[in-house]
Formats: sequence, C-alpha cells, structure tokens
Amino acid sequence: MKKPLETKLCPVCQIEKPRSDYYKKLDTISHKCKLCTKADNSSRSKKYFGKYAEYQNQWRRDRYKSDPLYREKLLAQKQTFYDINRDVLNEKRRIRWATDPANPARLHYRRKDVKLKTPAWVSKQELLEIYSKCPSGMEVDHIVPLKGLIDGRPVSGLHVPWNLQYLTKEQNRKKYNRISENDIAPFSLKR
Repeated sequence: MKKPLETKLCPVCQIEKPRSDYYKKLDTISHKCKLCTKADNSSRSKKYFGKYAEYQNQWRRDRYKSDPLYREKLLAQKQTFYDINRDVLNEKRRIRWATDPANPARLHYRRKDVKLKTPAWVSKQELLEIYSKCPSGMEVDHIVPLKGLIDGRPVSGLHVPWNLQYLTKEQNRKKYNRISENDIAPFSLKR
C-alpha cells in the first residue's frame, strides 16, 4: 500500500502545501487547495446565482395550481405553523403597525378609509387641488378626523374639501385624531 502524500503542489497557485490544506475526497485529497477551490467556486457562483431558485419556485407555483393534494398539504403546514407561533406573529404585526408608517397593511388601511369616507358627489379635482397647493412644511389635515374622538366620543368625518385644513407637522401630530367641540365650532359656522 502506498504511503499518502504529506504535501502536494497546487496546480493553480503553484505553492506546495500540506495535506490539511486540501479537501478530503474518500481516500485521496482534492485537485486544488482549499483557497483556490473557494475562489473558483465564488467566481462561478455569480453565473448560476438564482437560476435554480427561479426554476424551483416556478415548479412549486405550477404544482400548487395543478395538484390539490399538494395545495392542501401546504395550507395545512401554514396553519400548523400559525397555530404554534400565533402569539409571536401577532405581536410582531402589532409592533410593525405601531412603529412603521410605511407598513403596507397600514397604507392600504388608510387608502381604504379615505376612499370609504369620500362621498360620490365630491369633486376629486377639488380635493387634488387642495393637496397640490399645500405649502411646504405643512400637511393637509382633516378638521373632523375620518376616524377619531370628539371629547372622548367616537366621530367619523368625511373626506371633503371643507373638512381639510393646513397644519404644520408638529400641530398635526399633536392633534392626532382627537378634537373637542370648541375646536370645530368656528368651522361649523362656515357651511
């Protein structure tokens, strides 16, 4: 039986290195040293990055559409995961809702709320004009909030031109969605 090599010359970097600097392959060692193998792999990986994942994802989408057993299996897995992690997932959602103003769910909720509170007879052009004429450093605010409180009682204002005003960012944050009867008294005389 042959005695294993103690050192080997790497054909890529042309440096003689000990056996431990090569990957093991059954009874022998790899052709190139570990450093040259890693460099070669990282240079090749850019060429194939994501192609296998795209193929696999497409395969999963097609199978989900065509195979009802596969669909049921995935839905059961999702439900099981949700049942196990329900509290953690819901807490993460609540934190994101409270802290992330760009949360897609929150933005959708806001758009839906504004859409539902805009009567069909209101001129959309007039509303857009108010928003476009907003001075810099100011924000468009609803005098009576779309969903808020007047002196602790729930209130629901409309998204109409006479319910809009310009406020600074600080004033708008301070007002939030709570107002009092005294705040809206001057505006109720206008219309």
